[in-house]
Amino acid sequence: MEAVLKRYPETKLYVTGHSLGAALSVLFGIRLALKLPNQVQVINFGCPKVGNAAFAKLVNTKDNLCVQRVAHKRDIITRVPNLGYNHVGHTIQIDEASDVKPCAFKWHTSRHAMTNWNPMMGSGSDHRMAGYLKALNSHGTKKPWVTKYNGSS
Repeated sequence: MEAVLKRYPETKLYVTGHSLGAALSVLFGIRLALKLPNQVQVINFGCPKVGNAAFAKLVNTKDNLCVQRVAHKRDIITRVPNLGYNHVGHTIQIDEASDVKPCAFKWHTSRHAMTNWNPMMGSGSDHRMAGYLKALNSHGTKKPWVTKYNGSS
């Protein structure tokens, strides 16, 4: 990677993963962003909460790092662990149902632990990557939720 970045210093780096791989993508993304000046884009699927409030602040305020977490329906893994852990980045909530529009939340705002992020209200079947792919492909080619966020900045 160092050889490629030396030859192409403006290269944007992308990191992705699902489930445990999603959590690792956050850790690898912040490590890259702290070590390199390059723009780092983390796009993950079914990511559990990764760190404490201090870690979330570090990730969310790093100028060359953008984390977008994709959560499918009521995926239980995206809701745990609950106490002492925080989500990082922006949340994109997806569902393949035609009457449910995808929704994006900047910095995970407006998500109370006892409402739709309560692990007791989650579903293990919504965690399968096949469900994520079906939902991503069910809304045509326009993906307005990627650029338009609900909530405060």
